[in-house]
Amino acid sequence: MRKLRISCCIKVLLIFGGIILIQMVSSMAFMAAYTFLKIFQGASYNDIIQSINTDSLMWISIISATLSMIWCLVLYLRSSWRIKGMDYKEVFSLKNIAGIFAAGAGGCISISVLLSMIMALFPNAFDNYNRLMENLDSDGGALTIIYVTLIGPVSEELIFRGAIFDRMHLAFPFWTANAIQAALFGIYHMNLVQGIYAFLLGMVLGMVVYSTGSILCSIATHIIFNSTTYIMQYVFGGDSPILAFLYIICIIISFVILVLSLIYFISKCQKKYNMEKMQSYNMN
Repeated sequence: MRKLRISCCIKVLLIFGGIILIQMVSSMAFMAAYTFLKIFQGASYNDIIQSINTDSLMWISIISATLSMIWCLVLYLRSSWRIKGMDYKEVFSLKNIAGIFAAGAGGCISISVLLSMIMALFPNAFDNYNRLMENLDSDGGALTIIYVTLIGPVSEELIFRGAIFDRMHLAFPFWTANAIQAALFGIYHMNLVQGIYAFLLGMVLGMVVYSTGSILCSIATHIIFNSTTYIMQYVFGGDSPILAFLYIICIIISFVILVLSLIYFISKCQKKYNMEKMQSYNMN
């Protein structure tokens, strides 16, 4: 078991390092091609520097996320122990769908409110986070919205709840494997504030994929989580007192459904975990 755990940890670190390398190579390749194109068009060095904008950086993110997604999809599908012929009617039961929606939407709104409260107390600690969020708001353009609500969630799920979690769960109990993949998910965001809530989100997404048995469920949860930010900005973007009142009601409902979804998924995870322990005990 010790050798298996060491082997799995090495594989996971290689995957994580490979993802970072893909990002670096994608950035250098894009900037080299972009610079060559601008020089060919007669632009000066200053013109090239000034022309780099949010869309340019978003293209780098899209390219690296797509390459990472393809690589980790291959790793995910190559897992020989994966359940074949899964019953997707059971996977996407009404209870699971309700739990997915509650965890995604409720989690997004609850974390946003919590961050807003902490931000009011420690504004200086959120400088880097605020600058990042300014580039990802609803005015960031179609590229940003597509990346945040689709490409990013699919890529990150295949990386962390797919390739990485699969290998950790081969050698570690679920709760340990889940904590490790969530920690790597937090580190991956390279930002303290994002890292903290990414870790919490990663723990929930790990429970979703483990309890339902399908990464499609964690992908759906992640998409709902990221999309809720834009929906809330659109619905509650005005200054009407009625909207403010409705927003408070929405926060209360979000917190309640989040707690209910956590109780639901934790219960399912614990039940499955106990069954695996019993099976392992009987085999030994």
